[in-house]
Amino acid sequence: MNNDITYSIGDVAKKLNLTVQAIRYYDAEGLLPLLKRDSGGRRQFTEDDIRTLQMILDLRDAGVSIKDSATFEGWRLQGDGTLQARYDFLKQHEHELQSRIDSLNASMAHLHFKQWYYEKALDAGTERIHLVDDTNEIAQSTFDQYDQLTNDHDSNR
Repeated sequence: MNNDITYSIGDVAKKLNLTVQAIRYYDAEGLLPLLKRDSGGRRQFTEDDIRTLQMILDLRDAGVSIKDSATFEGWRLQGDGTLQARYDFLKQHEHELQSRIDSLNASMAHLHFKQWYYEKALDAGTERIHLVDDTNEIAQSTFDQYDQLTNDHDSNR
């Protein structure tokens, strides 16, 4: 990519769906240490700066703090001596993110079960179809029916 082409902060904000204030904040926090300015003091973004910002956003979305992102960026600037630290950092955050994804997937699965549960109860006009007689306990057959339904659905994909 051509790093001779520069972009304004407004262009970058539009491109990355960020506010100008957010970009200024990331710059002030030291996350864009190679960012150049023109003679009037305006930030001039290269393609590399935009990729760095995208990495910051990806790390943010993975739950990485600004402070830790700044540490990572500092390591990147130090060169090859920090390759292992950067790799370990990303692996650790991958594991943390995967744990969050797994937890969210479990929550989603529970929500899907409850939606099915209430859809069937609405169709029958009563929740009693799912309950053990004279209790509020969900019958094992309800779970079995749902599991069979989802297993059949998964095998048809």
